[in-house]
Amino acid sequence: MTDFVRYEVQDGLGVITIDRPEKRNALSYAMLAAIRDSTHAAEADPVVKAIVLTGTPGQFCAGTDLTELHDVAPGTKGEDRTQHTDGQHWFLHDAAKPVIAAVDGPAAGLGIELATQCDFRIASTRARFSWIFVQRGLVPDTGAGTWLLPQLVGLQTAKSLVFSGEFIDAAEAERIGFVLDVVEPDDLMDAARALAARVSSGSPFAIARAKRLLNAASALSRDEHLVAHVEAMTECQLSDDHREGVAAFFEKRPAVFTGR
Repeated sequence: MTDFVRYEVQDGLGVITIDRPEKRNALSYAMLAAIRDSTHAAEADPVVKAIVLTGTPGQFCAGTDLTELHDVAPGTKGEDRTQHTDGQHWFLHDAAKPVIAAVDGPAAGLGIELATQCDFRIASTRARFSWIFVQRGLVPDTGAGTWLLPQLVGLQTAKSLVFSGEFIDAAEAERIGFVLDVVEPDDLMDAARALAARVSSGSPFAIARAKRLLNAASALSRDEHLVAHVEAMTECQLSDDHREGVAAFFEKRPAVFTGR
């Protein structure tokens, strides 16, 4: 971890907090690595059922710390930059457990990209969102704004957000479907915890496979999806969690899932 990223486990929830308010929680590369490491730690911990990414009160993340930007050498080609195409920056999207962004204050640049990669977004009334990249001569830096955002809000709305780089408020983000819910700032973490409990109450084994199928659905043909679906269904039917879920139903008791 770094001095600016905190990770703690609270009642089965892995909470990652960006804590650099004097820089509006702008991310250094070390901070981004710490968020990735925290996500992997939460993934590996059987106690953790869901993950929340948030910031200090009134801040989410203003993006990359521009003082750390590296010049790209003249003549560099896209295929030379495998660190940007190997998926390592999509760790929130690829996490097997549900991931929630709890956004209080501005989310822009890399901050909005990380929020976009989460499964759910809860915003406070003072949250604001901007895909600011074109105003810096860039495209969305992890690719989430150009691949995931159209799936969330539709192509025309995504183009409006990305082409303009304008900020939208929490109410507009909820209206277009980018944000699931808007609450008062003091209620934000309670709302995130309640959502986390709701979406992680089922079998971790099944949730991981359902998330993988949902994430890949738009990139697969129907027949390709059905092959992946049958593979996941078969794994589930052979799992301890499936046997426990059925037993709990017949015994009229809450299921105790182990993720196996």
